[in-house]
Amino acid sequence: MNNRCIYFVEGQCEELLVKALRQQPARLIPGKVKVLNPVLNQIPNSILLTISPGMTVVLVYDTDRPETEILLKNIELLKKSCVKIRLIHLMQVRTLEDELVRCTDVREAMELTKSATKKDFKSDFCKLSPQSCRQLLARHQLDADKLWTSSAPAPFDKIDRKRSLVKA
Repeated sequence: MNNRCIYFVEGQCEELLVKALRQQPARLIPGKVKVLNPVLNQIPNSILLTISPGMTVVLVYDTDRPETEILLKNIELLKKSCVKIRLIHLMQVRTLEDELVRCTDVREAMELTKSATKKDFKSDFCKLSPQSCRQLLARHQLDADKLWTSSAPAPFDKIDRKRSLVKA
């Protein structure tokens, strides 16, 4: 298999996190990042056609809603339409904010950006550049090895994650 990779991420904050973790020293393998929530949106055929044999496809999503119908359709589409791909799931248990709290020295995600509310946190976090995000996470002792490692809640617990294949 070759090293080409594409990340389908839930939103802009996940896009930023993936881009930050690809910076040197890399904690994730390099690849293209597309904002497309694989739990809520079906991957369009036009995008499926761009996935070539040997690619690694990474789905990054929250597990706070127990809805997997579209996710399972996306998994089936990827397996049917794309030859010889590696499919990896980076499940955020429950949300991105929960992952960041678990893997850093903060008690609430809002502490990272000094935001007044949870809603402000998302906005403030997404305004960061990948480099400043990486520096912010380093200042708060991010343990990247803990990211995406919690046990997934039902019904996500049946999905084979293979998350270690994407970590650099």
